[in-house]
Amino acid sequence: MADEDWKQRVQDSWNGPAWPQAAADYHSARASRTSNRTLQRHGPGSRSGRSFPNGECSVDNDIDLITENVVAKGKAQREDRLVISKAADLEMRGVDWLWPGRFARGKFGLIAGLPDMGKGQIAAFIAASVTALIALPCDEGSAPQGNVIWFNAEDGERDTVLPRLIAARADPKRVHFVNGARVGGVDKTFSLVTDLRLLRRAIERIGNVVLVIIDPVSAYLGVGKVDGRSATDVRGVLTPLKDMAEELHIAVIGITHFNKKDDIKSALLRVSDSIAYVAAARHVYAVLDDPEDKNSKLFVKAKNNLARDTKALRYGMSMKKVGYDAKLGVDINAPVIVWHPQHVEITANEAMQAAGGHTAKREARDFLLERLETGPMKSEDIIEEAKQDGIAKRTLDRAKKDLGIKSRKTPSKFDGEWFWELPARRKQPCA
Repeated sequence: MADEDWKQRVQDSWNGPAWPQAAADYHSARASRTSNRTLQRHGPGSRSGRSFPNGECSVDNDIDLITENVVAKGKAQREDRLVISKAADLEMRGVDWLWPGRFARGKFGLIAGLPDMGKGQIAAFIAASVTALIALPCDEGSAPQGNVIWFNAEDGERDTVLPRLIAARADPKRVHFVNGARVGGVDKTFSLVTDLRLLRRAIERIGNVVLVIIDPVSAYLGVGKVDGRSATDVRGVLTPLKDMAEELHIAVIGITHFNKKDDIKSALLRVSDSIAYVAAARHVYAVLDDPEDKNSKLFVKAKNNLARDTKALRYGMSMKKVGYDAKLGVDINAPVIVWHPQHVEITANEAMQAAGGHTAKREARDFLLERLETGPMKSEDIIEEAKQDGIAKRTLDRAKKDLGIKSRKTPSKFDGEWFWELPARRKQPCA
């Protein structure tokens, strides 16, 4: 059998896992054939090859058998099948927490909320906890120290993110910003769809990476690559990211915005435009207005598959001077999270419903004050206008009661009309 024939027959398994063994068998067979030719050329000697009864040397037959075996192995290894592991063969593991009870290593988590609620500042605080061992609030422990990789698509690194990190007391030597990707010598925006292998390489090169922050996740889905509203598309992107996080034992925290469905009072249904984000994440935390304190906000669990965690954290904002820009001649100030010392017993949905109720009642109060400022109005007209403005009758009645608005009926025996009017203002005493 000619070498060219052998190579052609083995070529079928070139791309398969069986090729290394095929190569080894091929070289072994060639060595055996060389010995056989020497035997035939010089006659019987110290070596003897296997022969069939008809006198034909078995080397070519051995090669045929090896070829068939290799091809069969390659075909079997490439065939479609389930990848299965037996439960008895697996070793149980505990949860290794980044933030005890809230975010775990090896898992994908989310922080979601409306703009200007402090999502970026909370991310800066978590980075500070990881890089500089800053204590977590309310005696919740500390994070393991390590490096952080930060994807930032919305805020400036020099004038926004870095000042926030310094204000949070992070170690900037341990924070690595991703500015893009270089593929084939061309610079481009990093994409979770096509460039995840580059992130893996960076994690391995930097070493001791504990946390990856992606702000926001939607900015790294690739232009025209993924429909952010499609559960299938989003799941297809996040599943490899989840697998990498688990394999490399790092926490990945994505930042995402609430969608525009403000009539929905379920935190999970407000996360981005696809429920696939929530399904992929093991932990989802929402940043919400505090219904009990207009100057504070809440960091509250919307979902946590690995811990019960029913306690929310209350926080406020403070400005802190972090440096001086000599070129501009101005101080550099940055906002920083200030955690309150006590937990808050409230769920995300309760906070959203309460905040929504407060907002609706405030709108109803403003509506009534504006309409009645010039004098009494017919109640039916007010109720109809409020309905057109999207104010429910029940909410309107609560606002009416809070404002002390009086109802009176015009004198008539049968068909008198009802009017609403603001209470008389008390005269201020002269100084």
